[in-house]
Amino acid sequence: MRKSGIVDSLLLAWMLARQDLKNRYAGSYAGIAWNVGVPLLYAIINVVVFSILMSGRMGVRYGDIPFALFYFLPFSLWIFFSEVVGRSTGILREYGYLINKIAFPFWVLPLIPLASALLSQLIILSIVAGLMAYNGIPLGDMAAVYGLVWIACVLITLGVSYAVSAVAVYIPDVAQIVPVLVNVMFWLTPILYPATLVEERGALWVRKLIMDYNPFYYLTEISRHAVFGTAAIEWHSLFVVTLIAVVILVAGFSLFRKLKSGFADVI
Repeated sequence: MRKSGIVDSLLLAWMLARQDLKNRYAGSYAGIAWNVGVPLLYAIINVVVFSILMSGRMGVRYGDIPFALFYFLPFSLWIFFSEVVGRSTGILREYGYLINKIAFPFWVLPLIPLASALLSQLIILSIVAGLMAYNGIPLGDMAAVYGLVWIACVLITLGVSYAVSAVAVYIPDVAQIVPVLVNVMFWLTPILYPATLVEERGALWVRKLIMDYNPFYYLTEISRHAVFGTAAIEWHSLFVVTLIAVVILVAGFSLFRKLKSGFADVI
């Protein structure tokens, strides 16, 4: 694929993503506010409830960090992942009329949910910035590392989205399975609780599942250490999780390309 062709396709994806963001809530009084307001409401409920449950249990590293900040920073990554992957289960059927057009580069379709996901993430990060300013908490010296974590998160998200969108065309049940799995993964990631609780009280298989085999564990912890300066950056872990992210992207896109020949027949 020529470089100019890739650029043109990405520009097309951005145009479709912007239009998608407008169309999704065109008939709603609140409009785009629904896209952010609902997950934000759930997030606030989680903050209120878990700030009480986790009182005195945050450990030495996060004892001085307000719980809302502890939660919202990694949640900014998670909301991006969950929204894009969630939409990917039906995105090809939603734009099925374009797949039948021979010249259309339909590999850009799984990129369409990115616009609304980026908007949600931007709002969550604005909340983080406001809370840090309000509480007088300075950025850590390695705060820029959050950008590397974000890139790894995007790579994982795109890889999973390509795989899920392709498989969902042939197996409609994927649309029901994926939200369940995403929700399970959320609770298996130390977003609402510190990893120290798992280290101290979790069984060995639980620690391995949450801390060894879950790439979002590393993204969560490294982002906190970078922005809040609560611990040194584990560069080896960041390198490994980035490498895993690249593998997931390549595998997901390869599966998408392998299955795409039958999309037009099934949709």
